[in-house]
Amino acid sequence: MNLAQSLLEVSLLLAASVVLGLLARRVHLPLTVVLAVVGFLASSLGGSLSLEGQLGGEGFEEVLVFLFLPVLVFEAVLGLSIRSFFRNLGPILALSVVAMGISTALVGVALRFGLDVPLAAALVFGALISATDPVAVVAVFRQLGVPQRLLTLVEGESLLNDGVAIVLFDILLAAAVGGEVSVVSGIGDFLGVFFGGAAIGAALGLAAASVLPWLDRLSAAALSVAVAYGGFALADHVLGFSGVMATVASGLVLGGLAPSRASAEVRETWDQLWEVLDHIANGVLFLLIGMVIDPRLVLDNLGPIAVAVVVVLVARALAVVPLVSALERFAGIPPVGLRNDAVLVWGGLRGGVALALALALPEDLAERETLVAMTAGVVLATLLLNATTIGALVRHLGLDRPDRPGQFLAAGARLSGAHAARRRLDELGLADPAVAARLESAEASARRELERVDLTPDEELQVVTRRGLAVERETYQRLSDAGLLPPASARTLLQEVDDLIEEASLGRPSMEPVGREAPRLARLVQRLVRRLPEPAGEDPAELDYAEATARRLAARRTAEALELFDRLPNLEASTVERARRVFERWEREAVASLDELDRSFGQHDELRRRQAEAVSRVASADQLHELSEIGLLPAATAAQAARAVGAEASGGRPAS
Repeated sequence: MNLAQSLLEVSLLLAASVVLGLLARRVHLPLTVVLAVVGFLASSLGGSLSLEGQLGGEGFEEVLVFLFLPVLVFEAVLGLSIRSFFRNLGPILALSVVAMGISTALVGVALRFGLDVPLAAALVFGALISATDPVAVVAVFRQLGVPQRLLTLVEGESLLNDGVAIVLFDILLAAAVGGEVSVVSGIGDFLGVFFGGAAIGAALGLAAASVLPWLDRLSAAALSVAVAYGGFALADHVLGFSGVMATVASGLVLGGLAPSRASAEVRETWDQLWEVLDHIANGVLFLLIGMVIDPRLVLDNLGPIAVAVVVVLVARALAVVPLVSALERFAGIPPVGLRNDAVLVWGGLRGGVALALALALPEDLAERETLVAMTAGVVLATLLLNATTIGALVRHLGLDRPDRPGQFLAAGARLSGAHAARRRLDELGLADPAVAARLESAEASARRELERVDLTPDEELQVVTRRGLAVERETYQRLSDAGLLPPASARTLLQEVDDLIEEASLGRPSMEPVGREAPRLARLVQRLVRRLPEPAGEDPAELDYAEATARRLAARRTAEALELFDRLPNLEASTVERARRVFERWEREAVASLDELDRSFGQHDELRRRQAEAVSRVASADQLHELSEIGLLPAATAAQAARAVGAEASGGRPAS
């Protein structure tokens, strides 16, 4: 292999993806669709690269599995709501395992009788084509703002069913080429590979999380890459488990523990690093997908491809809709709804994993050419048909529109933002008549929208609760980042407020702790997490004092944040006052806890000093960041000033 030539060609592909990204925005199509189509057209017109020869057969599978999949999977997991993922773990597992198996069987049987493909080979095709690739769909979902639960189901299913597809493909392929595979041993192998990979990933994630508090942002970035790629290769190549599941599990652990064990700089660096890597990987991958599809093979098999496209789409619907309905009826999961079912079915695109597995089929498999052609055709069809119309379907079903509390909060935020902008311009003497008129128009528009949203008493409480809890959670996170909260206390407080936020999102606003017992798996994870080393030590008195101080500060800040609602129309003052009294009571309870700790353990002068230092760092950083955001200070100057103030407040010592 000519490394220099390969690097040059990859650079050209990446540059082409940048140019095509501009085109995709102009024609309002998902970038991945444009990349795949352009790659296919280039291949059809005779364009070729030396890379294409290296990616033939199993070469494409190796490149996809070991180069692209760790990036794509790890980035998706880090960007996933961990609580939402585990809250919907039942339907996600059902979609990625049970629905995957049903779809595999349905596709296999249909092709056996529809195209006279031997059953073993037809089931192999069913396994490789049933794995969904949500890249294009998720980009549309995030742009449109679909409900969080739908986004979680689509992303969660695709994360797990890549691993399921690869394991199931290997088992069925062994049977198709004449190997001895029994149902019992096949199920045993599948469970061992699937959960073995998850266990390896979880262990690596916990090991990495144990050192996070001592790492700077660059070291933490390097560690995340090592975990993503190293865990994948260790599980897949060395131990024979699922590399995808190892990467999923390690990403879930790190993503879940990062808010309490990683600094704000580390989390921000992770977000930027993995977003860039994901963009690069998708840009190159979807061009390669188009280029490795043989146009002549597709044209020679249009009949089987048409049958395969119909069979795959129908099998997806037959696998998803009845299964989700059964889970709602018998397993007691929250209803998904027919509208979400429709999007789950239509959003089941096929992509790189399906094509890589097809190209890795052995040459001596008699049906290989037909299976590769059908896979390529289905991948192109779902990209051209499903990916380009999923946005219209979401809008038609009304899934892009927030509920009434969400509409009220969004309009209130616009009103508050326009008012704050106008006030700040006046304070700085920068008021301009034209700008002021536009801001006044924005305020008037937001106020009219607020007046149109007619909330019920329960929805009014939900609006106030969601706002208050969001401020409370942000306060805990900021205090944790500033070193005021040890990781153990931060996890306790964040979990408590996340429970309340979850209840509010389900339409059950509550201002008191939920008090429900965590699932058994969650309790096991919590016990493991408690064994991680704590940078601030594990003195119970210190943890209790830090937690009570944080509760006091959060309650004070949240009560002040509710002043926003005093200026909003169409909202009963009694509802706002009711919530404010609750937060004021929380502050009094926190003060009482601090007084009790002082009486029990004596004056905590050292703790108070450190907390005062942390609070001062937070306050100065917030103010300097605000000046940077409005352009009055360069970002680097603001960051340097924040560090200087923090060091002075700490007596010249580094921030803890």
